[in-house]
Amino acid sequence: MRLLTLLPAIGLVGQALSSPFSCDRDPMETTLAELDAEVRDYFGKLGPVTRKTLLHDTTGPEAGADVGVVAAVIPDPNHPEFSVYWLRDACLVYHPWLNELTVFADASLRSQMDDVVHALTRTQQVVSLAGNLYTGGIGEAVFDVKLNKLLDPKARIGSPAADGPPFRVDVLLKYAEWLTQPGQKNGTWVQDVLWPVINLDLQWISSHWNESSWDLWWPPVWGGSYWTASLQYRALRGGARLGRNIDRDNDVVEYDAHASMILDYMQTFWNEKEGFMSETTITDVKKGRSGYGSAPLTVSVYNFDPSLGCDDATFQPCSPRALSSLKVVGDRFKEFFPISQNFTKEQPPYYGFFTEDEFIGGHPQFFASFNAAEQLYYALTTWDMIGHIDVTPVSLKFWQQFDTRVEVKRYEKGTRGYKALITYTRYWANKIVMQLAKATPEDYVLVECIDKVTGGPYGPRGMIRSLAAALGVINAWIGLKPPNWGHTLPAHANGAAYEQIPVQLPQRVAQTDRYHDRQSPDVGNQEFFEPDSFRYRYFGY
Repeated sequence: MRLLTLLPAIGLVGQALSSPFSCDRDPMETTLAELDAEVRDYFGKLGPVTRKTLLHDTTGPEAGADVGVVAAVIPDPNHPEFSVYWLRDACLVYHPWLNELTVFADASLRSQMDDVVHALTRTQQVVSLAGNLYTGGIGEAVFDVKLNKLLDPKARIGSPAADGPPFRVDVLLKYAEWLTQPGQKNGTWVQDVLWPVINLDLQWISSHWNESSWDLWWPPVWGGSYWTASLQYRALRGGARLGRNIDRDNDVVEYDAHASMILDYMQTFWNEKEGFMSETTITDVKKGRSGYGSAPLTVSVYNFDPSLGCDDATFQPCSPRALSSLKVVGDRFKEFFPISQNFTKEQPPYYGFFTEDEFIGGHPQFFASFNAAEQLYYALTTWDMIGHIDVTPVSLKFWQQFDTRVEVKRYEKGTRGYKALITYTRYWANKIVMQLAKATPEDYVLVECIDKVTGGPYGPRGMIRSLAAALGVINAWIGLKPPNWGHTLPAHANGAAYEQIPVQLPQRVAQTDRYHDRQSPDVGNQEFFEPDSFRYRYFGY
């Protein structure tokens, strides 16, 4: 049964659907209902194994690590280079744990998050090759699993990293916001103990956001990073709100202003001509990057805030820019990986690090591909809340891969057109997931990659990036609605819980015309580690 026949009554412009799924059925094609059942079965097996692996096989004393520390993979004596504490990868794990604690009320994670706070606090104080607390050590990105410094420079390529302080403080802020709720009765502890730790990172971000840094993938490039800027924006916006809520107004007077500057800077990564969000300011392949990569997809799901609706500026999952980027970057990856070069229109792409990746052979990544499905599940959640889908000239290319008759217009909830778009989105997300299911090891312990030729599992076992992304996509599929992370919402009548959260766009400085036609800011003198030219010229640093 084809999708076309699954929805015989739906037409977007008063005609029968014209769908790429209406061609001869391939072996993977099923109805949406059957796909939903397959995804439910897969997640039912993957979820428990993933949670057990993260909590017991990669974390804390059971994994040979200190409390709160998550090793990058299941420790393997044959691969000690992976048995380290990468702050970035660990925070990717802490994020879904916090969602399950604060949104899904999984109280079993409370003690684990207390251990996480202890570990993250210690990372600020380690004297490493990056320096001490006052000379750059706060940006150290990798430690051993006992939170000692690494002495081998080859083991810490890409460190110090500017995404470390904002990622760390974003975790702490999310936990602190939950602890300050009346039912938790921990407001005083947040004020007296946790806030100084949080503000240490916020001060560093506020002072250093305008500087270039190492990109997040290997081999790293030196320049501006969309990923890093997005974390910095979220950290300063959320930190300013928390500071005001706990009567620390004097500490946060500059944070909102700097957040607005960062948000303005983030818009310069948008490639208007091609319709995708570049992940770095380095867009010269000779220097290692074209700009096509999965980091913005991870931004979209990590910074998901349903109270922002489909906001382009913060790259929300259902925003026109995020949908267009998903399509454009996905098409590039389809061409990049041998396994997908002959895919039909009915087969979604695999996603990897970036399109010049050669790390351990340059293979598709579980985490990036799960992020793509997660983005679509979150988009479905937001559209259901706001009650419409706006197809714009920017997002049209995403929609027309399913139906060439989709028009630039608003499709209201309850209409046949809206139902068709929802069906296409869920179908595509499910197809991504089930494509990954075929590459999942028999024991459901995820590895890092999907072999770019055979499509089988490849790489280190128990890679926590993959495991964290699996938790994220499962939670999105369930219907996770994370709390607002830093934007003022109007008071709700009668104090009732929000079901339909009103859209509140973030404050930001006005856009400047001279940046609209740029694919990304030029980066000058990278070999000397100087600030990139956009921030240097615009803000006078």
